[in-house]
Amino acid sequence: MKFFTSVFVLAFLHLAVFSASVKDAHTIYQFEDGTFIENIAARSNGNLLLTSITKPLVYHLDPKATEPIPAVLFEFPNATGTTGIAEVYPDVFAVIAGIWNLTESAAQKGSLCLWTLDVRNEEPISKKIVCVPDVTAFNGATTLASAPGAVFVSESRLGAVYRVDVDTGAFSTVIQDPLFESPSGSAIPLGINGIHTKANTLYFANSAIGIFGKVPLTPPGESAGPVTTIAHILSGGNFTAYDDFALDAEGNAWIALQADALAVVTPSGMQQVVLGGDGSMTLATPTSATFGRGKEDSQSTLYVTTAGFGVSGGQVIAVSVEC
Repeated sequence: MKFFTSVFVLAFLHLAVFSASVKDAHTIYQFEDGTFIENIAARSNGNLLLTSITKPLVYHLDPKATEPIPAVLFEFPNATGTTGIAEVYPDVFAVIAGIWNLTESAAQKGSLCLWTLDVRNEEPISKKIVCVPDVTAFNGATTLASAPGAVFVSESRLGAVYRVDVDTGAFSTVIQDPLFESPSGSAIPLGINGIHTKANTLYFANSAIGIFGKVPLTPPGESAGPVTTIAHILSGGNFTAYDDFALDAEGNAWIALQADALAVVTPSGMQQVVLGGDGSMTLATPTSATFGRGKEDSQSTLYVTTAGFGVSGGQVIAVSVEC
């Protein structure tokens, strides 16, 4: 009797865990050939901000427009591409810009700078905060509620997380760990990639070794315990790397799973592909994801960006989900 009860409970939990599902997915906009969309953030008004590692730009896109067309919000000087973006204060976004060598998957040393874009008014106000001299792969970015004014940035080559204060320009390495690294000789030279926080925990994806993990944080954003693995990349199929991701209200991670899929990983490590993974190129090299904001979109629409490999330029995909 105990055996059958256990089987029933496990089956029930599996169904409950994957109550998250995709109802529909469609392309909002596809960029011209050569435009690789790297990251995405949602504004409080529901509009989207997009970065591109092949363009020194941040784009602004209204996903609810009859015919959504992105507009250039800002062009960064002395840069060839943009990567991480995070909202550090209401409608003030931190953005990473630098001179990138895509063949090497690295930026020119000394070129990576963190800026802020204040979009509270019609004309954005830009401010260069600091250029960090010894990094070559500032990638994902996030904030922490208990550390106002701080932006946390993944350094994919050094296997580290940096903290940058947008008010003072001070920066430092706050966490470095083997689970953040790309092993020597790895086919993918980028280790820690997407990072996001929920409560007092930092979640991360490591592209090189194919793991999704977490580390507890102190209020200022330093490590409060060991770095641990939650899930490993799925075997088989066309699955090559985890990239960036979005966290829903239940703590599930909706991960851009290259080469062509969207996966959900639960807090307990259960994992399932919910879109793509079948060679259809609905998601042509997905790179990042964010949930929409506002009454219509909150937790019901996930916006996924892609590099667009195999289909021309990068895509912005609206994914209708049930969490």
